[in-house]
Amino acid sequence: MTPLDRKLARDLLAAKGRLLAIISIIAVGVMCFIYMRSSYYNLKTAQSSYYAQCRMADFWLDLKKIPIAELDALAELPGVAEIQPRIQFYVTVDLPRVEEPLNGLVISVPQQRDGILNNIVMRRGGNFTDRRRNEVIVSDAFAQAHGLYPGQWIHVLLNNRRQELFIVGTAISSEFVYLLAPGRIVPDDKRFGVFYLKHEYAEEAFDFDGAANSVVGRFTAEYQQHPDEVLRRAESVLEPYGVFGTTKRKDQASNRFLSDEIAGLGTFSMIMPVIFLGVAALVLNVLLSRQIDQQRTTIGTLKALGYGDRQIVWHYIKFALAIGAAGSILGSVCGYGMAVWVTSIYAQFYEFPRLANEFYPGTYAIGFLISLVCALVGSLYGARATLRLQPAEAMRSKPPRRGGKVWLERATRLWASLSFGWRMVLRGVIRNPVRTGVGMFASAMGASLLMCGLMMSAATHYLVDFQYSMITRSDIDRSLEGERGRNALLEIRKLPGVDRAEPQLAVSCTFIHGPHRRRGGITGLAPDARLTIPRDPQGNPIRVPITGLAMSRKLAALLEVSVGDQVIVRPTKGLRREVEAPVVAVTDGYLGLGVYANIDYLSQLIGEEFAVTGVQLTADPRPEVRTELNRRLKQLPALRAVNAREDVIRNLQEELLDLQNVFIGLVMMFAGVIFFGSILNASLVNLTERTREIATFRVLGYGPWQIGGLFLKESMLVNLLGTLVGLPLGYSLAWLISTLYNTEMFRFPLVSPPSVWMITIAIAVGFAGLAHLVVQRVIFRLDYLEALNVKE
Repeated sequence: MTPLDRKLARDLLAAKGRLLAIISIIAVGVMCFIYMRSSYYNLKTAQSSYYAQCRMADFWLDLKKIPIAELDALAELPGVAEIQPRIQFYVTVDLPRVEEPLNGLVISVPQQRDGILNNIVMRRGGNFTDRRRNEVIVSDAFAQAHGLYPGQWIHVLLNNRRQELFIVGTAISSEFVYLLAPGRIVPDDKRFGVFYLKHEYAEEAFDFDGAANSVVGRFTAEYQQHPDEVLRRAESVLEPYGVFGTTKRKDQASNRFLSDEIAGLGTFSMIMPVIFLGVAALVLNVLLSRQIDQQRTTIGTLKALGYGDRQIVWHYIKFALAIGAAGSILGSVCGYGMAVWVTSIYAQFYEFPRLANEFYPGTYAIGFLISLVCALVGSLYGARATLRLQPAEAMRSKPPRRGGKVWLERATRLWASLSFGWRMVLRGVIRNPVRTGVGMFASAMGASLLMCGLMMSAATHYLVDFQYSMITRSDIDRSLEGERGRNALLEIRKLPGVDRAEPQLAVSCTFIHGPHRRRGGITGLAPDARLTIPRDPQGNPIRVPITGLAMSRKLAALLEVSVGDQVIVRPTKGLRREVEAPVVAVTDGYLGLGVYANIDYLSQLIGEEFAVTGVQLTADPRPEVRTELNRRLKQLPALRAVNAREDVIRNLQEELLDLQNVFIGLVMMFAGVIFFGSILNASLVNLTERTREIATFRVLGYGPWQIGGLFLKESMLVNLLGTLVGLPLGYSLAWLISTLYNTEMFRFPLVSPPSVWMITIAIAVGFAGLAHLVVQRVIFRLDYLEALNVKE
């Protein structure tokens, strides 16, 4: 080991307290990069392999009813490589141990499943047999939630008839990686499942002999990136059979949620490490610059002994690289553990045959490399300073810095009003612009992370409250299979415990405005509706227009329409004729592309006198009354889905809000590392520079707490200034997240209540106080007599 290497080891050991703060910041940055990129690759790899294994479809066509023989025209269209007809219906599941009605989706599959599209992967049990016609394969999550297993019988309402089905197995499918029930935004395994029936049995149960109401298919290679023209031709060919909707893979609900999450991980795996490593580079620059100032005599001696500039510069660069390497190793270990944990959480939301954390050597190599680059960048400015030192000059102690007034002293009245302590603090802050700037930058980055995390938490709570308290106010939402008349509404109003029942009419359609077109739907509401209340962007209630449409802000932006414009509406039900409708109001919402209209107006638009596809209820909350209501609901025919508002909110709380609180806690911890590490490092550097000054104060009779108060004031001032800068940065980061997740299916509201700003400032102050406790301990332990004996 060379003398410089021994000096390097001694320097690292002597500065271990200050270095630990910088190493922790680098470690968090590397950890964020590794766990986010690893989770990104875990999901991406699982998605691509799962889609290939199940032969995931490229498009879905929902129809009223079509003879399978008539699908030849679709199969012969240019761009269509393969199609597969099937039967699918929403059903009610009746389990004896469950009080409320459960929702399910029945899908027919061939008995021999080799090579089919959207194939299933068996988890328990086996495939269909020839022993029974009424065999069923149940989605694995639903089966586990209710303790179902192969060999049991269950009852399902098929085509208004209560049928008994024999479970032969449980399975998962790439079509439902993220399994959502109608009207839900997070999976609810207890209340919604998928049931796969033999195609022949489904034909019999639903009176669909030789027919289908759903087609899935794949595009040829040349049309994979340009599918719209193929789907328009498909709609034209199948128009006589009632095309309710066409869905490309990128718009399919499960794939959309999964792909958006993967894209978000990819983006933030670049943003988060930049914040931490940028802070670390600047803090390291301050530390190394101060260390070189303190070792100028040593540097001069080394030069006098014959060491060249290159050797000395490389010595200090190695000092920084050692810090970067230590941070990288620690961050890699923590990043692997975080990746395992985060991937296990994703496994609770997304169903894959296998989703586990893998070791990606390239990711760890990049993490190690960027930490070294960060350390190198942070060391260059300080190391370069050694080149300017001449041996004769450097071997003398650095002359005292020139004093004089600071610019704030020109405000004589303000300066005169300040105490002696505050004058010292302000002089120190102003006379050290680099250290002050780095401290403010670090605090700004920490505050921006805190602000963003708290805003995301507030946004989620606001979204739930807005959707399920301000817009949807019903206790139970009941969706019907197909359109019904007034008798269906009257029948529901007679159910036990129903206090109020309001009709709804959901009509799928295509909106056209100039060159823009979007698939969507219109919800018809009663003129006196109180259980669904559209809101404008300011949150004020909107009265449902007698004629025309109240359109969501997102859809209006996509179609480039505003209030007063006319849009062409092409319904997929009823007469399916194109009509022009005015946009009379713009509504706000964060789920889907909601459009509202008067139910009578919408009924006439599809050629009906009065049609109902759903009923919203308020009901007596007493348990015995609710039990009887649920029992009667389970027996009603033509039921597509039943959603209880309290169940939806509870599911959101359990699956989304509780998990989000964990991640908000992590963000706070990461921000705390920035606050604590940067403030502690700056304070310790400041303390080292002013050791004689502190000793002088002790001799003059100042106590440790009085001296510590000066350092606390300086830290708090720099920290608060940086935090105030970081607040709008955090708001901007939250805006970026809301922009990235501003999709047709789901949007994050941008809300920042005063409590978020106050909590961010309070936490910043708290971390600064914790860092000062370490500084105060050093002041208590300082041997001031020895400090005064330091030679000039």
